[in-house]
Amino acid sequence: MLKIKPEEIAFDIDGVVADTIGAFLREAREKYGIFIKYEDIKEYELSKAVNMKEEILIELAKRILYEPLEMGIRPIKGAIEVLKRLSDKVELLFVTARPDKEGIERWLKRYFDKTRFHVIATGRHEEKANLLKEYGKRYFVEDRLETCYILKDFQITPIVFEQPWNRKPHPFIKIKEWKELEKLIEWNHLTR
Repeated sequence: MLKIKPEEIAFDIDGVVADTIGAFLREAREKYGIFIKYEDIKEYELSKAVNMKEEILIELAKRILYEPLEMGIRPIKGAIEVLKRLSDKVELLFVTARPDKEGIERWLKRYFDKTRFHVIATGRHEEKANLLKEYGKRYFVEDRLETCYILKDFQITPIVFEQPWNRKPHPFIKIKEWKELEKLIEWNHLTR
């Protein structure tokens, strides 16, 4: 059975730690009267997954990126508990394709001591693998399948956090909830 050393793993944020799609759908319903089911989001790219006016989509996407606290984005069930336990052992590394880290870093500070995590915003999904290599990470929890294939090419083991948009056949380890990830971590491993 796979056992991951705490210092060898890093995390995507949106769709893995933060339920950004849940907030997107809630805001679309409450503010614009647009009803979409979570399970109906079959594509990672929202413009391909939902039928709504482009200006509404852009407005909601901007709020997710720059106002996650104000938008009321919630953590994915179990994420905070597992990550807090992990942050007792190592500094957490979050790598996101967001264009900047300020908004999501403020959101993370609500749950974690700033000295226990580091956020890197790459602006592009394709940049994650190089960065993870530089930081010596061997595992990455991700919800975007296309990124997982890139990670694999860099000898980084992707762990797919299952979402409606990534339920296509793939060769990667997948988890449906944070408790499954918790079982993969070698909690007794002594870090530096």
